[in-house]
Amino acid sequence: MIIQPEWGTRNVNKYFYESEARRVADLNEIFGEVELTVDEERTLIWLAGWDEYTIENVLSAIRKAMAAEAKRLEAVRP
Repeated sequence: MIIQPEWGTRNVNKYFYESEARRVADLNEIFGEVELTVDEERTLIWLAGWDEYTIENVLSAIRKAMAAEAKRLEAVRP
């Protein structure tokens, strides 16, 4: 699960922090149950700082990759 740093621990304004919180929530739809390393979580928090359009495209690509992997695994099962 991605945990957004607490308000006031970084030099960001309130608008950025609130927008980042929404994008962290979006990322947690995929990564919520995944055990992440500190570096992975830090990178995803950095990514959450980008605009919503960027996050939507990254999440779309991840979902496509997950679906393709599930389909591949289904094909190799007897």
